[in-house]
Amino acid sequence: MKLSKCGVSVLFVMSIGVMSCRQAPLTLDQLVERNVKAVGGKAALEEVHSLRVDLHIVDPGFEVDGTYPAARPGRMRIDVSAGGRHVSTEALGEKGGWQWKGKGEPEATATATAALKHGVESPGHTFGLHELKQRGHRVELAGREKVGTINCYRLRVTFADGFSTMFYLDPESWLITRRRDVRALHPDVDPKPTTIESTMSDFRRVDGLLFPFLSKDTDLARGKTLETATVRSITLNPALDPDVFEKL
Repeated sequence: MKLSKCGVSVLFVMSIGVMSCRQAPLTLDQLVERNVKAVGGKAALEEVHSLRVDLHIVDPGFEVDGTYPAARPGRMRIDVSAGGRHVSTEALGEKGGWQWKGKGEPEATATATAALKHGVESPGHTFGLHELKQRGHRVELAGREKVGTINCYRLRVTFADGFSTMFYLDPESWLITRRRDVRALHPDVDPKPTTIESTMSDFRRVDGLLFPFLSKDTDLARGKTLETATVRSITLNPALDPDVFEKL
């Protein structure tokens, strides 16, 4: 079948139209920008200099309450209580990490220091996703992965010390809804690493920023729930004494 010049022109125009409808793949910078906008914007994120989170933690066999203050440039502390009694503390101060196990004197802990750093440096606390590079961490687009019915974008973050974790970005909400890495949940209790998936949900706005109020850690190899944390409240920019991260 021969096509007239007019017919060829129409087909050419149609093919150009189809090609234009195919969107170019999103770049890493575009994904980061969409996440930052969804969470609340650069300005609002960078105005968070400190925060305090009150939460309830459920592990197999026990339940505790926690208070988690954190501050720039990467300081944090979590005080754990059971039945109204203070039973433990983990903290990351200027000189490194330390812990108190309910009695005796606090002690330095090199093993937990790295884990505490990875937590407080991750987006969702005092830093936005767009700030990771300038803090010395590497962020890479690692393709997509379908989790359930959602074809998530995967962002690999390699922290300055070499530890790597994978964040999953929801293509509809543009929020980080899960994280996967190989680590020990409580390294000073059980140092054996396993592949842990942390899922984040129940996002709520606090002073214009979105935070997950529910998170669950699962051992993917065994399909076992390791820990569930429910946030009771989040306070942004509370006044914190710098010494709170340095001593009991």
